[in-house]
Amino acid sequence: MKTYRLIGALVLLGLGLSQTSPFKARLEAAIRAGGEEFAQVMLGQDEGQRLCTQYRDKIPAELLPGFLEAQKKLIRYPKDGKLVGDWRNGEKVFTDPRRGNCYACHQGDPREVAYGTMGPSLTGYGAQRGSSEAVVRYTYEKIYNAWAFVPCSLMYRGGVHGLFTPEETADLVAFLLDPESPINRR
Repeated sequence: MKTYRLIGALVLLGLGLSQTSPFKARLEAAIRAGGEEFAQVMLGQDEGQRLCTQYRDKIPAELLPGFLEAQKKLIRYPKDGKLVGDWRNGEKVFTDPRRGNCYACHQGDPREVAYGTMGPSLTGYGAQRGSSEAVVRYTYEKIYNAWAFVPCSLMYRGGVHGLFTPEETADLVAFLLDPESPINRR
């Protein structure tokens, strides 16, 4: 799966290159060598992606309820039913550039100096919101599949795309909510 994501990113990068690019030619050759199934895996879109593309990220109002319902159905939960895991494991996923890579878009631990600003700061997330059942469920579901709340959001659907498991999603929730987590300590 990781190989497919890497190749997919390379394919998308290659598609944006000029016709004369040797890089693009190599990518196209790899797709041809992989056959139709390979191309479908690499270039195919699920129904949500298709709608976001078709409507340029502005889903018509009459399609929104169905879109949101379909995205909610993609959310998977930990086998043990616990939506809050181990914040230390959550920190590892949060910082892993191959999986969570959350610092690419969010500020987290206030001691971390390198972070993106595309998403909101998550510093003090749990301290500000508390840890009620509603907050825990929302946080879990938003991390697992952001599109279940904000259609076509720039936040990727990490759980849906297998970047982290339901258990690791619970660990990420703990990283955001646990008072002992660096995110909530000042």
